[in-house]
Amino acid sequence: MKKRMLPLLLILAMTLSLAACGGKDAPDGGQGADQNGPGSAATAPAGPGGEELADEQVFHYYTGNEPSTLDPWMNNSGAASIIIAAIHEPMLRPSLEGEGWEPGLCDSYEKSEDATVHTLHLREGAKWQDGTDITVEDIYNSYLRVLNPELGSSMAYRYFPILNAERFYMGEVPAGELGVKVLDGNRIQFTTAKPCDYFVDMMTADSFAPVQAAAAGTFGEMYGTDVDKVVASGPFKLTEWTHQHSLVLEKNENYWDAENVKLEKLDVTITVDQNTILGMFQNGELSLLKVSNELLPQYAEDPTLETDSRLMVTFIEFNPKNEFLANKNIREALSIAFDRRVYAQQVMHNEHLAAYGLVPYGVKGLDGGDFREQNGNIVADASDPAEIERARQLLATGLEELGRTVEELQAGFTIQCLDSGKTQAQAIQNMWKTNLGVEMPVSVVDFNVLLPMLMEGTFDCVIGGGQDSNYRDPEGFMNFIYEEGKWDDPEYLALMEKVQTQTGDERIQTWMDIERLVLENFIYIPQVYSENNWVFQTNVRGVQIFTYGYEFDFKNVCIVK
Repeated sequence: MKKRMLPLLLILAMTLSLAACGGKDAPDGGQGADQNGPGSAATAPAGPGGEELADEQVFHYYTGNEPSTLDPWMNNSGAASIIIAAIHEPMLRPSLEGEGWEPGLCDSYEKSEDATVHTLHLREGAKWQDGTDITVEDIYNSYLRVLNPELGSSMAYRYFPILNAERFYMGEVPAGELGVKVLDGNRIQFTTAKPCDYFVDMMTADSFAPVQAAAAGTFGEMYGTDVDKVVASGPFKLTEWTHQHSLVLEKNENYWDAENVKLEKLDVTITVDQNTILGMFQNGELSLLKVSNELLPQYAEDPTLETDSRLMVTFIEFNPKNEFLANKNIREALSIAFDRRVYAQQVMHNEHLAAYGLVPYGVKGLDGGDFREQNGNIVADASDPAEIERARQLLATGLEELGRTVEELQAGFTIQCLDSGKTQAQAIQNMWKTNLGVEMPVSVVDFNVLLPMLMEGTFDCVIGGGQDSNYRDPEGFMNFIYEEGKWDDPEYLALMEKVQTQTGDERIQTWMDIERLVLENFIYIPQVYSENNWVFQTNVRGVQIFTYGYEFDFKNVCIVK
């Protein structure tokens, strides 16, 4: 496998990166559209159901981590993506109806019959926050910038479906051979290296929102790192950034659809302290609250409670470079000893979230069906009593193969997690102690320490990692293993090379084979699929949610009296 300068594709699900939100009685917006035709522009009525708008149009939001950047092309944080999408208008916007797309910076999209040529039309009159015109050259230069070998962007993998993107990134071909072309003053065309039905979904991602060429040239890799180093194109613009404390976004008067944006300000607090967050919500200082499992009974009857699912899976990741975790029998024993249903029921308060595969429900399968339903449950666990004895035998066999003892195993690796995931890590630690008689230490690590450990392969066992995707395709949930170059199994590499040349159901079937192979080697141990509970202040309307990509859209939010 070619080793690439790529970071972890994981989303650390146990960070306070807000995962999904919905607002009851959202204002009506534009209609959805299929992938071959546009929808109408989203709008927000002055007052849903005839309600009168409040004098102060401010939405109070919070995030758990300081964004390392608000550059859409360099960001790898789900929490930051929400803010990025508020200030950088995507090429196309996700449909408010949940399927297809709506106009964003571009007002039309067409694809060739074989889904290899994709053409978008930049809307007329679109402007940056400084009043200058947004051009197709800005879009084109965004791709040249992120794929420029001199920049060495660790996010470049996102754009590799484009013809010759990886080769350009590796310095093997000139820019003229990149599959991105400006056709005329308002059209830009992308050619993909293979048929790519989900390319339109990629165009709705915040990571494909262009940045102003002039600003990118001036600030370079520092673009998006401070309030004076961002040039907005979205509904809002960044006006204040007190690092490690707060951000303020205000309405962008030069946004193409500014007349339909009701919010005047988006106030963002940065904190991981759950008591602070709860107190702020109860005092009316936050417009929404993510309801923890512990708080769910308290808010179960709240009329604003929203339960939302996302296309995401969390998993335990083992590092096969660790002496003990390099042994497949030990990895399998630990996998079996993790009872997903009990974990989902007791920790997540929903046993239906138990994950027995890497690809969640709702992803495209064979003949348009559901991938998860078709590929079935792959891993076994302690929910079957017979499996517990088998796990103990596997552990004993693995230790015998290594010539090691249980005591040496317990001292041989550590469970790493974030502070917000300590309860989850301890639950799994307890299952391994109960079912296998081994007690692994738990180490709580800061996000900014854990991420480099994952990227550099210096971790042992991380609990709370996960994967989501900007498109409803199995590739989005498994390609990261290959791109990160973490596993060099010959059979796996052969399947990964094979799937890159396939289309249609043949390609989907190979992804099913890949998922089974990966899980049967017990490096990634699926935990649960994603579901989040939110409550809102009763005067909030119009918060949009999406099952994949960036989670919140504030464009249509308004505050009523």
